[in-house]
Parts: sequence; structure tokens; C-alpha cells
Amino acid sequence: MRTVRSLLLVAASVTLVGCINSATLIKIKPDGSGTVEQTTLVNTGAMKAMMPGMTAPGQSSNPVNEADLKRTAERMGKGVRLVSAEPAKSGTFEGVKAVFSFDDINQVQVSQDPSMSGSTTGAFSSEPPPVENPVKFTLTRNGATSLLTVQIQDKPASTAKPEMPQGGPNMSDPAVMNMVKSMFEGFRVAIDLEVMGSIVKTNAEYVSGSRLTLMEMDLGLLFQDQEKLQALQSKVGPGASLSEVKPYLKDVKGIKIDGPTINVEFK
Repeated sequence: MRTVRSLLLVAASVTLVGCINSATLIKIKPDGSGTVEQTTLVNTGAMKAMMPGMTAPGQSSNPVNEADLKRTAERMGKGVRLVSAEPAKSGTFEGVKAVFSFDDINQVQVSQDPSMSGSTTGAFSSEPPPVENPVKFTLTRNGATSLLTVQIQDKPASTAKPEMPQGGPNMSDPAVMNMVKSMFEGFRVAIDLEVMGSIVKTNAEYVSGSRLTLMEMDLGLLFQDQEKLQALQSKVGPGASLSEVKPYLKDVKGIKIDGPTINVEFK
């Protein structure tokens, strides 16, 4: 929840977070093994405009840093290992796509926060941050089916109240709002889960076939409705839990948050 809470509180701030496009897909088999696919991209054009002279991912002959990706695998849990990594590009966004494998989903934890770990981009630290607010998993076998429980942290990772930026842009000014919209165009953070089989039953809210969306935030869509964004910011305080925030998200475009506990039975 720290990702959602922090972004809603400071979404109007001029920060590099608007340059990130991050997608995580967890694929799991009934026996508990599977893969984690992570694609993290940055808008190199926007980064160069904000920080002239900086090193962008595309400026390196090989933007993949395998040593950092292997450390990322270690942070995901026991038995997680790096399978492959390659440069990735989508329009003006560039970065890395990495695939990790695991034998037991019970040992895996996935961070909710986007990171450029494994990329040689100069805009972010190459050292992966500690997983402070992970998504955790528990899988049990029940005869012919498997029951997977996904636990998303409900309470804030820290009770300390974050300091809000002073003198930020005036979001009531149309010119400023248009500038901020442009900065965050293409920003997206998503975590999806796909069961390698068929779903028998689930309490998940966002289901398409065998895929569940655990979290999705698209600031480009969110900024299209300034009134709802401001109303949402007024309701989401630094101590808000996921359970407290969720009721306010149902009619807000650009945000999907499930949990805090999701069960999916599949075979």
C-alpha cells in the first residue's frame, strides 16, 4: 500500500516517478512452482529533459545488470533465481525485462514498489531496496485443486508521517495541471497473477480468464479527472490502511487495488 498511498499524496509533485512504467506478472502452477516476469521501463526523453546530461538506459550498449538482478532474486525469497534478462523498449520508454523462476510460491515475496534494479540507468540506484511492504503467498493442496492465498499488506509499512513537499505546483491552475499530466503520461505500475490452469472459485475483484489483477495504477488516466483525484487525496492520509482506502477507489479510473486477502482455488 505504500506505493498507492505515497503516489496519491504527492502525485502533484514534480518527481522522476512519473517516468516509470513497471509491470510484474506472477505465473503459478498447481504444484506451487512458477515464474515472475518483471518489466521496468523509464521514459528516457522525459528524464533527459528534466536532468540534462544524465545517463539514460538506451545510452548503454547493454542496459542489463545481471549482478543486481540476481540480488533482486535473493530478495524475492529462498530458491528464486534469475532465468533471463534482456533490454526492453516501448515507444519512448526503455529498460529491462527479467524473468525469475521459483519452486515454491510459499517462499516468494514481491515488492509493491517499482525499482530500476538491474538496469544501468543513472536515474536510479542500482542497489535493490529492501522489500518493506511485500505481497506474500500461501499455497495448499486440497485434493485435485490448489488454494492460493495472496496477502497484500493492509497497514502502512511505517507509522511515521511523511513530510509533504512544500511549495508544490498549484493544481488548480490549468496550465500547471496540463504540465503535470504530460509528465505522468505513460506512468503505470501493475502486479498481475496468472494461474496455470483453470480457476474454480475466487474472491478476487479483477479477473480476466485465469489472470487476476492485484494492483494497477495508471496516473495518465487518474489525472484525467482532477476533481476525483483531489477528493481522493483528501481522504487518503499517511496512516490509511488498504481496507480504509479501497471504498474510495471503486469509481476512480486509473486505479485497481485488490485485497488485502485474496483467495483463488484452481486446478
